[in-house]
Amino acid sequence: MMKTLASETINLQQNIMSFQQETSSSIHNLEKQMGQVASSVGKLEAQINRKLRSQALNPKENVSVTML
Repeated sequence: MMKTLASETINLQQNIMSFQQETSSSIHNLEKQMGQVASSVGKLEAQINRKLRSQALNPKENVSVTML
């Protein structure tokens, strides 16, 4: 009985270590993917900002006069 308990304990410890390694690997992959997403969002924001800055603004178009 003690031998079986020791064997099961070792098996459980191995399973836990395997799970921890898989979890660590998954977290690493998620961090990498989030970095890629952040980079893509940054590039998109830069493109939008360049487009907005390059658009000519004509303040006369935005003025309306009302005569009474």
